[in-house]
Amino acid sequence: MRAHTTCISPPELETVQLLAHLDGRADREVETHLEQCPHCRQRANNLAGFQEHMTARLYRLSCPSTIELGEYHLGMLPDVQREAVRHHLDTCPHCSSEVAQLKSYLSELTSDLEFSPLEKVKVLIAQLVSDMRPGDLSAPFSLAPVPAGLRGEQEGPLFYRAGDAQVTLEIQEDPQTPGSRTLVGLLIGIDPAGFQAHLWHGTERLAISGVDELGNFSVPDLEPGEYQLILSGPKTEIHIQSLHL
Repeated sequence: MRAHTTCISPPELETVQLLAHLDGRADREVETHLEQCPHCRQRANNLAGFQEHMTARLYRLSCPSTIELGEYHLGMLPDVQREAVRHHLDTCPHCSSEVAQLKSYLSELTSDLEFSPLEKVKVLIAQLVSDMRPGDLSAPFSLAPVPAGLRGEQEGPLFYRAGDAQVTLEIQEDPQTPGSRTLVGLLIGIDPAGFQAHLWHGTERLAISGVDELGNFSVPDLEPGEYQLILSGPKTEIHIQSLHL
């Protein structure tokens, strides 16, 4: 359907009139105009979307971070901070939903985690960082070089932060198995000793790979799809919940 680029009954409605419509305060003349004019109706819809986006951004400025919510769920926060988060959850549906999703996500994996029940493991939910540059890393960028033509469709590495840890991932075409891919990763910022990379597809663990002393790891022979990656160490787990290959 061809979009209307001009008002069918000029002059087009002013922004203040559109705002009055969105607030339910517009007079009948404005409402009639919007019923008849696709152009002004689209402007009202665009303004409503912008308002919703900005409201969500401003509303969540005071929200705890994802890491803080995870530590709250695991009972790892100091008493004062835990109480503050608890009060926040009473009034914030966004954070309450995030904690509920984290609880469900972790409960699906509990039976498969290979840790003693007496051992307290700190779980960090990694966040994708879109503007990180190699100069931001605290250790040299050491992913193995890949010949031209063997890289996947991803445009460069993916960078994640989880507390002090930084995870760099690169998706490459697997030269040994045409059509399959290899996940190559680098863990820095924390001691990689004892870490393993667990790759999950839904509730099924597909592969386990060791992390070497420099923080490098790789998982070969993967089909395109959505995965979850868990880097598990003696006292810390780093979860990347949605990874598209």
